[in-house]
Amino acid sequence: MSAVIVGSPSSGNKVLRRADFSTERIGLETLNEVYIVRTADRKTLQPSFGTLHSAYSTASTTFARMAVENFSFREQDGDLTEINVTYVGLTSSSGLPPALVRFIPTPGAGIYGPNMIIEAEFLTDKSETEFIQTGAGGLLIQADRFQAEGRYMPTAINGTKMPSNPRQPFQTTSLFQQNTYFGYVQTSLSCDRRGIFLVARVNYAEAQSGVVG
Repeated sequence: MSAVIVGSPSSGNKVLRRADFSTERIGLETLNEVYIVRTADRKTLQPSFGTLHSAYSTASTTFARMAVENFSFREQDGDLTEINVTYVGLTSSSGLPPALVRFIPTPGAGIYGPNMIIEAEFLTDKSETEFIQTGAGGLLIQADRFQAEGRYMPTAINGTKMPSNPRQPFQTTSLFQQNTYFGYVQTSLSCDRRGIFLVARVNYAEAQSGVVG
């Protein structure tokens, strides 16, 4: 979708000429707005990274969950400058898009299920610290081997249902050994800051532990 808005800039003001929207597979939206300003006002009218669309844009509809990610300049005739501002985020006022789930073949990864890991990519409004501490929100596994890094895979992420465990988690105990099967657990996580959101990626694989008495 695009819009054309006509006008000429007065001193200290910017005129919005065009707005273009696009959406990525994980639901993150990008908005490009093109402004015309007087070249003498370029430095004072350029946005700061992370500035909210609602705080900078002169469009009739503004978005509180989109923020400046990049901007560039192009000199024009008549002592005018074009400012191209790129925002990222969500145009909706609440909610998060569904997670994107991938199945990645991985030799030796299976225990009772196929040799694969599960990767979930999704948007979250958590801070980096909150995301590192909680991942996608699965319960912490109560076993020393996974205490620092492992969490059970949640049943759903942002409304997307996650796969079921090949077997229900269980524990067996014999005279000399205790075995615990956890099902799918978190094995790694990473994230990138995009505006006010994180693009998060969490990997899950089957896990079990055995303790010899």
